[in-house]
Amino acid sequence: MTFKSNDSIKFMMAKIFLHMAEFSYQKITEPTIYMEYGLDVMIVNYIESGKGKLIIDEEEFDVKENYYFVVSQFSKCQIIPDGELTYYSIYFVIDKTTAFKKYLYLLDKNFVGLEPELRYPFSVVHRELEKTKFGYNEIVVSMFKAIIVEILRNEKIEGERLSHWDLNNFQFQIDTIIRNEFQTITIEDLANRLFISVRELQRYLNENYKKTFIELKNEARMSFASNKLLYSDLSITEISELVGYSSIEHFTNAFKKWFGLSPLKYRNSKRNIN
Repeated sequence: MTFKSNDSIKFMMAKIFLHMAEFSYQKITEPTIYMEYGLDVMIVNYIESGKGKLIIDEEEFDVKENYYFVVSQFSKCQIIPDGELTYYSIYFVIDKTTAFKKYLYLLDKNFVGLEPELRYPFSVVHRELEKTKFGYNEIVVSMFKAIIVEILRNEKIEGERLSHWDLNNFQFQIDTIIRNEFQTITIEDLANRLFISVRELQRYLNENYKKTFIELKNEARMSFASNKLLYSDLSITEISELVGYSSIEHFTNAFKKWFGLSPLKYRNSKRNIN
């Protein structure tokens, strides 16, 4: 399965512009052709399942599930599977005219390593490109950045600080996760999925939202409850359970503190207005 990019899937890291030319998910049982890459490209790959041998510029590696390998410009690469092997591949075209000079050497390096944490962002990219729902470009770009940062960390190379990230994409990802998973998400889970520390996340929320993680979860919880009160026929008890309260009394008190009305009065007053 291969996805060709339009011009919207591009971003900047370390003042290097990266444009996704192609994303593919492949299942192979035979050796690939000996692929040779030209100027200003970077190929980021991740083995989802299986094992085999990888040859990059005549250097041989034993690889298996959860291995990544990054192939730089002017390099040659071949995958020789041992049985069935599935892998993701991202083909980036690079514009390095405005790049920080200290990072340019990375474009000439090949990396091979083991990192299970990359499974999640690659699977998200696959899902988003397959469904192309509203906002998919922003999610894909944020996952690409997370993939690159995680590889640089794994290779013990200093990556870009959080302040150099595209904050709009980063914020979009935070908003989406908290809005959809406020019942279960913890700050540790969120930090792990953003590939930053809990401390970095707390600082980011304070600087950009002026709110704590708990306040953002409560905001998402009350927004969800408000929506269900206005646009569904669910009972207040059912809504209380959906948003994670142990009793309707706790939910009523929290909702009244947030909106100034009890859930029942809020539902009736808003529906009467409409």
